[in-house]
Amino acid sequence: MIRRHLEGVGKVVLVLSGKGGVGKSVISAALAGQLAAAGKRVGLIDADVYGPSAALLYNSSSLPEEREGGLTPPVVRGVKLMSVDLFASGRPIPLTGHGASQVILELLALTDWGVLDFLIVDMPPATGDIMLTLTSVGKRGLEAIVVTMPDVLSTSVAHRVLELLVSGRIPTIGVLENMSRPSRRKGTGGRGPRALAREFGLKFLGALPYDAKVAEAVDRQDIVALLATDFAKELGRSVASRLLR
Repeated sequence: MIRRHLEGVGKVVLVLSGKGGVGKSVISAALAGQLAAAGKRVGLIDADVYGPSAALLYNSSSLPEEREGGLTPPVVRGVKLMSVDLFASGRPIPLTGHGASQVILELLALTDWGVLDFLIVDMPPATGDIMLTLTSVGKRGLEAIVVTMPDVLSTSVAHRVLELLVSGRIPTIGVLENMSRPSRRKGTGGRGPRALAREFGLKFLGALPYDAKVAEAVDRQDIVALLATDFAKELGRSVASRLLR
């Protein structure tokens, strides 16, 4: 069922991080919005079942529509959106690692995406069951972006994610630095995101600036305002434009 529902999907882009708090979910939401604004057919699935945020970022509470072919996701600003939070409505979801993987597999099996150019997957942090499950689905066109910040801790845990991607032979678009500040970059001792990308022979996708307007847009659940930030403009230059080539 999963493979059948992904037949019409061109590229599946996993947005990954080694730890939480690096802005992965905001990047996923903004990237999906930018690709849709460029005229592409885009889906966004929130695979972070422990802390789902895609529905909040898109200010959506619409339930998927049940049809014969499966669940049809609501469309918000041109993005087909699927999140467990559309069903849970903000309630906590107590799940084991295996249980979380099963929830994601069920969402993928039930969701009828139709024809998409891109499916953006907001992954949970670290290298747990959900990452192992999704990277083993076997979908052609699967690619990954690893998000980190300019500090030693974020970079060191991102290193583990990249090791797993390499061992699993998952094509990786590159390493993306978020919340970039020159003063923070100086303290990495040469072990920052650029060095990480270089170590694995990957593209360093760029450094997204720290932008206070991002928090304001998220607080208002205003995806349009988010896409107008300097952060989003740099994301468009560094990542969205690369995917659109």
